[in-house]
Amino acid sequence: MDPAEVQQRLKRLAQAHPGEHPYTLALRLQAETGKIITGQLAKQILQRLGQGQT
Repeated sequence: MDPAEVQQRLKRLAQAHPGEHPYTLALRLQAETGKIITGQLAKQILQRLGQGQT
């Protein structure tokens, strides 16, 4: 899975689950795709995409 696809899927998850913690979104991504990312990386990706969550 390339980085652009990870970003796209993470953005879609963030839109589907607004307000959800980045770590939880990372776990959802892992469940869907098998790709493991950290909550910190998820947070950084979302901030870059303008979907920043705290």
